[in-house]
Order: sequence, then structure tokens, then C-alpha cells
Amino acid sequence: MVPRGVDMDVQKDCVLHSRNGQFGNGTSQLSDVTRILNIAQTTAPASGLVLHFHGGLVNEQSGRSIATFLAPKYIAAKAYPVFFVWESGLIETIKNNLNDILADPAFRELSKKVAEWVLKRLGGQVGMKGAPGQAINEQLLRTEFDTWFEGRSPAPPVTDEGSAVPTVGMKGAAGLDEDDLAADIEAGLDGDPDFQDAIQRLYNAHAGITIATRGTGTTAAAQTMLVDERARRDLFPAAGATTKGVLVWFTVAKFVAKVVIAVIKRYAKGRAHGMYCTVVEEVLRAAYMDKAGATIWNQMKKDTADAFGDDDACCGTAFVKELAKLRANGKTFSKITLVGHSTGAVYICQFLDAAAKVLPDLKFSIIFLAPAVRHERFAAALTAHQQRIVGFRMFGMKDAIESEDVLVPILYTRSLLYFVSGLLEGHVAGTAWEDDVDAPVVGMQRYIADIATYDTGDFPDVKNVRQFLASSANTTVWSESSGGSGLNSQSHKHGDFDNDDETVKSLCWIIEQGF
Repeated sequence: MVPRGVDMDVQKDCVLHSRNGQFGNGTSQLSDVTRILNIAQTTAPASGLVLHFHGGLVNEQSGRSIATFLAPKYIAAKAYPVFFVWESGLIETIKNNLNDILADPAFRELSKKVAEWVLKRLGGQVGMKGAPGQAINEQLLRTEFDTWFEGRSPAPPVTDEGSAVPTVGMKGAAGLDEDDLAADIEAGLDGDPDFQDAIQRLYNAHAGITIATRGTGTTAAAQTMLVDERARRDLFPAAGATTKGVLVWFTVAKFVAKVVIAVIKRYAKGRAHGMYCTVVEEVLRAAYMDKAGATIWNQMKKDTADAFGDDDACCGTAFVKELAKLRANGKTFSKITLVGHSTGAVYICQFLDAAAKVLPDLKFSIIFLAPAVRHERFAAALTAHQQRIVGFRMFGMKDAIESEDVLVPILYTRSLLYFVSGLLEGHVAGTAWEDDVDAPVVGMQRYIADIATYDTGDFPDVKNVRQFLASSANTTVWSESSGGSGLNSQSHKHGDFDNDDETVKSLCWIIEQGF
């Protein structure tokens, strides 16, 4: 508890605000680290120091609101809290971009066409309302998609729920011929005037012409072009810089075929995220990656690394150095608990690396809240620092609840972590960026529970993390949970974990009473 006579201002005395990893960019200064840690040392908190790292997509106001809400609860648990507010505030940018994409006729028609041919190649009406194995009613499927996109249906027309999801063999998936599939898709385009119209308008806008080339007869151009330039050049390669060319429908069909095959291969590998969201992910990957948020997401993760650069103005570097100075002067805390929500877990992994350089014998308790850190990154942190982790607990959602946490209504009906895993993660291969499809994220139950898919030689990091979690009792709490003190959570959304009453009570119990 804060001793009597100590007048604490949470925003001044418990918050370190940085931007792009550095002081000076934010409102805090390097001197604030020394001042805040000296105050914390003076209070001599029985439960030690709590360092809280919020998720990386919130803005400064939200980050400070989290501190205002949680600080008195941490103090009541007899700990001194320090909140790292390192906002980017870009989740709204991502959501706004996705809502813009939802309104794009090209997105709607590509999604409908991909879903239609995925269902055809997976065998009948799998994923649609009705009995499996029946022939696809193309017009009904398109009408139901329109009803869904207009917000007049409670669920998308393609779903794995209540249907016989096919077992797709890898041999069968690998045997799909792109050109043959494209020829079949092209042959059916005359029966889909809405698709032709949307693509024709996109082509007209891209090529700067108003010439109808097929049965739609439209000479209008799309008012906006949200489809990536790279994708437009794949769709319309004949529309070059020196010639307007013509719209080649086989090339359009081949673009669709690539996306269809990508979805089917994910089912074959057990890596799908449900029929509708997998179709959406692959359409976005093929045509809208510039606006889907991958650049924002990976820049935000880079901010966590920048916080531990060589410059003393780097927030994380300055903090661990000041902790080392205190320790050298005989000033220690009874314990240090690291709490990371969402991408805050990535920040914690960086913190452990930096602390090991100047405080190699210092040990930490760690609590993850819906962590958005990859198994690969966390496994590396465990390899380097597991001996310095004296207690660990992770809170997340059961997969059924995770699957119902809607990121963007209508466009994406699963959680932020599903979206990150399915679309935003990747790696540098040489000089190029490569997407990692269905990238294993630590905070998602599916990667821990699905042993058949992920406990294999293809996923050594998942296996290593699973073994770590199994090495002690009660390392995971999957909401909804009523497991007793320190083991309760009623979080139903990704953003709930730092404000859900039961989760916060569990968090404070761990801080005060231990694991």
C-alpha cells in the first residue's frame, strides 16, 4: 500500500509514456524513470513492483485510462504499479479500412465467387445452410451473401457450424490445377452479371477507359479503387503503362482460382479459420493487403523492439538500466511482476532480453492477458530466460468464445487474434516479405488444444510452449473460468481482460498471494 502522507498522482507517478519506443516523442522524459522508481522504492510495497504493458494498438488516452482504472487495484494488492503507455492508436485505422473494404463491390463479388468455387470443389453444399452433399444453388448462395453483406442476416451463408466439413487430403488439394479451375470459373461468368459488373468497373477505373468488353455492357468506372495495385496488375495485366488493352476474363478467373486453391489447401492442412473467415482472409491477402493492416501491425511490433535500442532515450533500455542502478545500490523489490495484454506480451519478451544483459540474476513473475505474441517469439524467450521466470499464468478465451468475438461486424466475425494469425503475421525471406498463414499465436487456445495439427515436427515452437505450460499447474485460464482465487475469468472479448471484474480480481490475487 502507499504509505500515509505519500500523495500519488497516477498519471504523473505511475505512467511512462513513449512513442516509437522513445521518451521525448511522448510526454514522459528520461528523468521520470528515476523519479518514479525512487517513489516506488520509498513506498516499500509488500507485493513488489508491477510493470503493466497494454496492447499496442490503443491510443494514449486509452492507455492512460487503463492506468487510472488498474492502479488503485494494484495498489490495493500491495504493489507499486508502473504502466508503460506506448500507444500507436491505430486499431481504429485498421477497423475503418476494413469497413471501407466491406463496402467495396469488388470485395463482395470476389468473396462470393471464391466461396462458390470452394464449396464446389469441397463437394456440394458443405458450409451452406442445408444438407451436405447437395449441389450448389449458385443464385441462392449469391442472394444469401447479399443479405449478409447488407446486415439483414444473423450469420454468413457459409459456415462450418452444423455442417459436415470435408476431410481434404493433401494429395487431392495439391492436385488442383489452376488453369483447369480458371477455365471452369470463366465458363460460368455469363451467369453472374453482378460479378462481371463489379470487375468491369474496377478494370475501367484501373485502365482509365470506358469500354464494355463483355455482356454487362457497363461503361462506368469504379469511384474508388481499394484493390491493391499489385492485385490489379495480376487481374488486368494487359492494361499496361503504354496500352489500355482489354479485359481478359480468363486472367480474372485465374486470379479467383488462386484464391480458391489457397482456401482449400488451408482446409487440407487443418489450418482454416472457419469457412467464411478463411475466405475473407484469402480475398484480403490476394487483393487488399495494403489496407488490411499488416504494415500497421508489424510497425507496432517494431515499436516494442525500438524501446530497447542503444539510445538512453529508449524507454525500455532506460528502465532496465535504472533498475540495475538501484540494485547496485542495494535497493531491491520483493518481487517484480510483468503483466502484458495483447501485444504487451511481445514487449515483455523484449524486456526479458534487455534485463538479462544488466540484471542476469533478477527473476520475474509473468502474467499474460490474451497475448498476441507468436509461439516462435515466446519459445525463444523461454529458451533464454525460463530459469528466471518464477511464476507464470496466461488468461485467454476458450476457442468457442474467441470465434464469436467479432472484430468488424459482417466483414470479419472472429477475434483480433484470429485476424492477426490469419492475415497480419509474416517474416522476411531474403529481401521479400512473406505471409505466415495461420501463424500460431500464444493467446489462442486452438494451438494448445489441437495436438493433431500443431504437436508435430512442423511446429516445434508450439510444442515447446505447450511443454512449458504443462510443466506447472494452472498456467492457463481459458475464459469462461471459475477455477477459484486467481483462476477466474469472464472475458468475452479481446479487450476485456484488463477490465473484466473476475479477470482483474484474479490478476490482483496473483500479485498479492502468488500463483
